[in-house]
Amino acid sequence: MNRINFKSLAFHLLVPLMLFFIIMMLMPDFRDYYQGLSKPAPAFPRIVLIAVWSSMFLFTGLSAYLAEQGTARSEPAQSGLFKFYFWQLLLNLFWFPVTFGFRWLFAGFLWTLALLVLAYASYRRFASVNKVSGYLFLPYLVWLLFMTYYTFGLWAINSGVL
Repeated sequence: MNRINFKSLAFHLLVPLMLFFIIMMLMPDFRDYYQGLSKPAPAFPRIVLIAVWSSMFLFTGLSAYLAEQGTARSEPAQSGLFKFYFWQLLLNLFWFPVTFGFRWLFAGFLWTLALLVLAYASYRRFASVNKVSGYLFLPYLVWLLFMTYYTFGLWAINSGVL
């Protein structure tokens, strides 16, 4: 029976979530900006977006933990496992400031596309090591597909393209 590595689990679950909330606290004026935007359907209140993003950090963190445990502590196996994951995590953390902090909606859309590509690469690596890890990553990919549409819609509607 495998023992739970609580340090690793806490790292994968809590660090991204804490960084997300720190970034949110450093951007106090995004609320007014987001409220003033015309939104594509379905128009979510910002609290729903924050709640879903938070849950996605938990899903991906658990997925990363399970993938790490699935490598049986093999350094060569782990060395490339997180290559795309940490890049997508970094892009994910800065998606919010780019899109709503700097108010660059089109850059936010392009950022979401890059995030989607890196997340898919992470999913492929995690699923190859641990199937449950891959399944836990799927909601995040679906969410990113939706956010690609949503961010494009925000840009297109508010820039007058649509």
